[in-house]
Amino acid sequence: MTKRIISLLAVLAVISPDYGLTHGGVTRASLLKDTDIRLFIADNMDSTVVTVDFPSGEIINRVTVPPSIMILAESNTKKYIYAMRGRDTDQDSVSILSTGFDSKTNSFRPPHLIRTIPFDTPGGPRKNKMATVNGYDTVITEGDGKIVVLQTDVIDGLSEIPTRTYDLAAPDHYHYMEGEKNLYIGHLFKGFVQVLNRRTGREVKKIENCPSLHGMTKDKKTGRIFYSCRTGLLVIGTRGKERAEEVYRIPYPDRGRSCAAFLPGRNNIKWCYTEGIIPQLYRLDLNNMDYRFEKLSVKPSIRQNVTEDGKYLLVLTKQGELSVYDGYSGDFIKDIEVSDPFYGQWNEDVGKAILPEITSYKGLTYISLTHEGRLAEIDIEAGKVNRYIDIGGFPTRMILLPKADLTT
Repeated sequence: MTKRIISLLAVLAVISPDYGLTHGGVTRASLLKDTDIRLFIADNMDSTVVTVDFPSGEIINRVTVPPSIMILAESNTKKYIYAMRGRDTDQDSVSILSTGFDSKTNSFRPPHLIRTIPFDTPGGPRKNKMATVNGYDTVITEGDGKIVVLQTDVIDGLSEIPTRTYDLAAPDHYHYMEGEKNLYIGHLFKGFVQVLNRRTGREVKKIENCPSLHGMTKDKKTGRIFYSCRTGLLVIGTRGKERAEEVYRIPYPDRGRSCAAFLPGRNNIKWCYTEGIIPQLYRLDLNNMDYRFEKLSVKPSIRQNVTEDGKYLLVLTKQGELSVYDGYSGDFIKDIEVSDPFYGQWNEDVGKAILPEITSYKGLTYISLTHEGRLAEIDIEAGKVNRYIDIGGFPTRMILLPKADLTT
C-alpha cells in the first residue's frame, strides 16, 4: 500500500506544473483617472484623509495619519498634501501625502502616504497653503520656536530632506508671513511681531504692543501686513521706506471683539471675524488708505468663507443655512438650506479640528457637514444643494485641488 502511494505521488509530480516555483502572469490595470477636481477631507473620527473626485463624486480612498488632524495644507508646488496633527496626544507630527497627480498623463492616481515626520507642535499654514521661505514649504514649530524650511521640491519616502532652521524669540503660537526681504512672525502670547532677515536669519527688530496677537492678512498692492491685536489692527510695511516699520493702527468698532481670521472679498475687500459662534463680521476696504472698519450683522454662524474669486461671502449658520452675501458690499443675497442645525457648543481648541469647512470652485461650493458625516455640494447661483455624499465619520478640514491649476 505504501509503495502504491509513493508511486502515485511520483507520477503526479512528473505530470503536474510546478506552481511552487512561479506565479502566472496577470494583466496590469491602470489606476489613472481623469477628473476635474480632487477634494481632500480630514475625517477626525478615525484620523484619515479621505479623497473624493469630482464631478463623479467617487470616494477614491482613505489614507491613515497619526491622530488627530488639526491642519490640512497644500504644498507650494501642489504636489503634496500636509496633514498636521493637533495636541490631543503626547506626540506631534507632520504627514506628507501625494496628491496622486500624474503630470505625464494629466490624470490622477490614488493618493498615498509618503512619510510622517516628528515635529514639536507644528503649524504655519495660512488659507490651507503651506508657509514658505524662498518658495520652499516651511513648518513652524510652536513647541520649540523654530522655522524649519524643507529645501526641496521633491519629497519621497527614502531621500533625506535638506532643511534650514531659523530660531525664533520664544515658543509661542505664531502668525507668519514672508516679505520681500524679511520674515514677519507674530507672537500671540508675547504680543509682538518679530522681524527676521530672510537671508541671514538674524533678527531685524521686534514691533511691540500687540497683545493677544491672533489673525493676519496682507495687502498685495502695497505689501502691508495687518496683524490682529486685542484692541485693533497693527499695520506693518514690507517695502521701501515702510519695510519693517509700523505704519498704522486701526481701532475696532467694538471693544473686546477682534479679528481672528480674514477672508479676501472682491476688489481688495477683507472680511474678518472672531472665533466661536459670531453675530457679525467686519469689513475693511484696503483701497481706502484711511483705514476703518464697517460692521455686517449676520445670523449666529459657525463657519465663514468666500468663493475662490471673492464674488460671494458665505456664512454657514448654526441653523444649517448657508447665507450668501455680496463679496464686495456685503449686501444679503439669499439663504440656502443645507443641513440640520448644529446643536450644542462648537468651540474648537488646539486638540483637533471639529468645525465644518467651506470651499468653492467655479460656481460650486462644498461643505463638510461634521455633525452629519457627509459632504454637501451646492450650486450658489441656483440656490440649491445638488447632492450629498456620505463620507462617514467626522469630516472637517478640506483642500480643493482643481486639475486646471496643475496643468497650466
